[in-house]
Amino acid sequence: MEVATEGRVFELDASSFADAFGKRPFGVGHNLVGHPLLTLDAIADMADAFPGRIERHQGDLPSVAPGGAPELEGLPSETVRGIEDNGCWMVFWYIDQVPEYGALLDRCLDEAESYLPPEVGKTDQREEFLFLSAPNAVTPVHFDPEHNFLLQIKGMKEMNVCPFPSREHELEELERYFDGGDRNLEAMPSDGETFRLEPGNGVYVPSFMPHWVRNGPEASVSLSITFRSEASRRAERVHRINSRLRQLRLSPRPPGVSAIRDRTKESAWVAVTSTRRRISPLKRALGRAPNDRSS
Repeated sequence: MEVATEGRVFELDASSFADAFGKRPFGVGHNLVGHPLLTLDAIADMADAFPGRIERHQGDLPSVAPGGAPELEGLPSETVRGIEDNGCWMVFWYIDQVPEYGALLDRCLDEAESYLPPEVGKTDQREEFLFLSAPNAVTPVHFDPEHNFLLQIKGMKEMNVCPFPSREHELEELERYFDGGDRNLEAMPSDGETFRLEPGNGVYVPSFMPHWVRNGPEASVSLSITFRSEASRRAERVHRINSRLRQLRLSPRPPGVSAIRDRTKESAWVAVTSTRRRISPLKRALGRAPNDRSS
């Protein structure tokens, strides 16, 4: 499918957005309604051959649901085409694996970089998710490690962003998550702010900020455009190293307390993951049977 790339994606006040970045949610406008990749027919045509993971479950969930929800089965295309009536919620994870959607992701974030504060720099680890929700479906309260632009394409939903009430509560939940817990929270952290998203509306949500979603009376399609900044990527790596240190019964300092310690931990995490990438092919080779001559 040939897709037009001209025209601006976002409608927002650049100065106000730069001031909010990384600290609080911010409503935005966008011009992707009617995009040929984002119709239900186009999504259904792509669904059964999608190379990544598709998550599906019933949409009649409570706003607090620790541990997640059971997965559904069947052809993904059938779920897409029946989204008006089947009571389901589904997400295409990493839809940027499909080249046309990857190009759309780059179009959005190439533009978004011009709105970021100068000290933030480039968008890193760009990822894209596509959400489909049946009427009145609920996505329970959770947080994500990425900065996120949630852009409403079809239908209406209410995006409820509820920040942690204190830094102590935030650290407690993030440590639980990085120690192997679920992103879904066990309680609503605060009353928060509600963004009513109609087609053409969107909201920016900072990394790790809790939110939950209630869909409106018709099926919804939303595009999630996500990225890491240098600061959020460093915080994530520090959390992962701290989790290892807690396993050793140590009490590491959380991200943001010491810039020097954070950079040291980040370097350690990069070294560990780089070593793993080098060792994995060797382990696979050493694990072959003696008569295995495959190349």
